[in-house]
Amino acid sequence: MNKKLENLLKFNLENILKVAFQPIYSLDGEIKSYEVLSRFYNEDNDIISTIKVIKLLENQDTIHELDFLILKKIEKYLKDGKKIAINISPITILMDEFLEKINLLNCNLCNLEIELTERGNLDYKKLTTRISQLNKLGIKVVMDDFPMKNSSLETLLKTQISKVKVDRSLLKDINCPLGKEVYKGIISLLKTMKHEITIEGIETKEEFDFIKEIGVNFVQGYYIGKPILESELFI
Repeated sequence: MNKKLENLLKFNLENILKVAFQPIYSLDGEIKSYEVLSRFYNEDNDIISTIKVIKLLENQDTIHELDFLILKKIEKYLKDGKKIAINISPITILMDEFLEKINLLNCNLCNLEIELTERGNLDYKKLTTRISQLNKLGIKVVMDDFPMKNSSLETLLKTQISKVKVDRSLLKDINCPLGKEVYKGIISLLKTMKHEITIEGIETKEEFDFIKEIGVNFVQGYYIGKPILESELFI
């Protein structure tokens, strides 16, 4: 299976890639932007695991090829005034070619957000410089999956990241008093640091009601808006 997937990626990455758009809402239910999600399908239109594809691309040091394809696919929506958030590997962000690709986009860059999920050790000096360059172009950089995986306070303190997405896994513990207090504490800390906050992974009415109670900027999740394929969304 891995060899077959490797061959598909080598020759047909663009052909097997489709994008979906998950709405991001304000607490009053207004769609504010869309997060782009990668979906992969083989020649028989069977779903290929996104995690497996990304891991293989990372192992091959070719994850930037996927990131550049995503940029290519969303340019027309940015031109139309849609606010779009995309996940980009930190390896890609630090490439000179990435900045060149961004500068070639024929659209309003203020409509673009880049979600950063840390993987491995980062060069904070280079990352801070690159985030500053993107900010000057009007692009906001968002810390994804906070505070899970490698997303950390260190990155928030050392860089000019202004928005944070709180990971779904923390919501699983709000059915007990301690879990709720921990969650509230994390949100309070982020508010103190003056970050815009998006809660991701809301799947139940109870979770949504809890989030509305503590107050954040934006929300997303299957309970309020499922991902929609490109062919079904902007028609």
